[in-house]
Parts: sequence; structure tokens; C-alpha cells
Amino acid sequence: MENDDDWDFVFELEIATQKRPLTFLGLKIFAGFGVCEFLKCSETSLRLWLQTMESHYHSSNPYHNSTHAAHVLHATAYFLCQERIKQALGSVDEAAALIAAAVHDLDHLGRTNLFLCNAGSPLAVLFNDCAVLESHHAALAFQLTAKEDKRNIFKNVERNDYRTLRRGIIDMVLATEMTRHFEHISKFVNSVVKPLAELEESEGNEPNPRDVDRMLRSPENGTLIKGMMIKCANMSRAR
Repeated sequence: MENDDDWDFVFELEIATQKRPLTFLGLKIFAGFGVCEFLKCSETSLRLWLQTMESHYHSSNPYHNSTHAAHVLHATAYFLCQERIKQALGSVDEAAALIAAAVHDLDHLGRTNLFLCNAGSPLAVLFNDCAVLESHHAALAFQLTAKEDKRNIFKNVERNDYRTLRRGIIDMVLATEMTRHFEHISKFVNSVVKPLAELEESEGNEPNPRDVDRMLRSPENGTLIKGMMIKCANMSRAR
């Protein structure tokens, strides 16, 4: 864990932990961002939750396994430390991003959405052929979390914060679905990248921080930023 600035250290952690990198890395990263304090849960609950999530990744999958989830969690933590993203997101967003990264491929079946739809799988029927796997990942994460109090990391979260947190996690997991990839990019460019560039051009290289905050912290742009962040984290860790 001492070399966690190295992008490839997760593979070493996979070996050292006997294919349980998500639990160990998750404990360190969540602690670093104060997630337990935000959620008002114990470290024991977090550890049990991470162990439960990791146990529902299939080690037989060559790619969509818990090592991939650990890679995406690691990359998401890196992005959350960047100044512009820190400026755009708050504590609830950080917690949502880290949780979404940890569960974004939960119980992946090793098949594509298209395969599941064409095969008429029960999941495809359940989710009406729409973002089948991603909907399953998000739904299962909440089902498993609520199953037992001792691993329910959300049980002490205030109602309004929980709604915001839940919405953020779902939005981010669904953003990893690739059929709407270019739609997400187009919205991000038009709503965030171009307006930010226009602010810099109109006000010089250092635009008014209040104007930047107002633009970045709108609910719509916050959703776009979080979605783009997990998409980048997910794709950057492709083996």
C-alpha cells in the first residue's frame, strides 16, 4: 500500500491480498476522504460492506472483477484530488463517487448488454433492455447494503443526504453504460468545457472564482462532472 501512487500497484495488491484488493484499498481511500465520518458509520461497518461488495464480483471474470473495481476506485480518488474537481464537488459527491466506483460492475456476468438482450435473459426482461448490467450493478449494491444493519453504511445518513447520495451513485453507475457515451461527452463539452473556456477568455486566464463556482456547482453540471469522472476512471484502467 506504500506505493499507491503507482498506477500498477493494484495488481501487486491483488496478489498480496489473494484477490481481495477492493476491500483493502477501499478502507484506505474511504478513510482518506472521511467517508465514515460523513456517513456516520463505523469502520467495521465499512469493512463488512466492502467485503460484501467484493464477494459479489466474480474472480473468474478476466476483466470485470474486483481488481478492476479497485483500479476504478483508485483512479476516481485521483480525480477527486484535482483542484478543479474539488472546486466543483462537495462531501456528498465525493462519497457518492467513491461508492459508485466500488460497485460499478457488481455481479458482472461477463457478457455484454446486447448479448443479454438478444438472449432474453431475466435481467434484460427486468430492466426492459435498458442499461441492463448497469441497472443491475446499482440495484444490487443497494439491496445488499440494506440486507443487514451491521453492513448498512447508509443507516445513519439523514434522509435528504441519503436521497442525494443515492441519486449520485445511480447516475454515476449508469454513466458507465457505453451506448450513450457520445451523448454524455457532448453534454459535458457544451455545458462545462465550453462555458468554462468562455469565462477564461472573457475574464483572462484567471476568471472570477464566484462565476466558476456558480457554473460548476449547478446540479446539472455536477451530475455531468461526476459522470465524466467515472467514465474516465473506468476507461483509463482498461487492461
